[in-house]
Amino acid sequence: MTSGSILTQIVNAWMHVMSQITLRDLPEPLEREIRREAHRQSSSLNRTIIGILEKGLGLESRLNKKRDLASLAGTWDEAALAEFQDATSVFEMIDSENWQP
Repeated sequence: MTSGSILTQIVNAWMHVMSQITLRDLPEPLEREIRREAHRQSSSLNRTIIGILEKGLGLESRLNKKRDLASLAGTWDEAALAEFQDATSVFEMIDSENWQP
């Protein structure tokens, strides 16, 4: 593989990741609402437009998946809580030999 082909692959990969679309003749009311929404969200015009497009195309939930445990909050019943507390009770024990002054 020549250095030219490696450079071409790098440039093509970069352009794929950093793609751009130019909109011309954007109707004034649409531009005004986009700017208003960006200001309301304290977000850039670019991020706001991407969010609007994702939501409009039904891609929002797929692209903005959260990686936290918020979906589990408040879902445990008393039995699950008791099971968890029983399974983790060993972590509450203090090994007094290791905590001597």
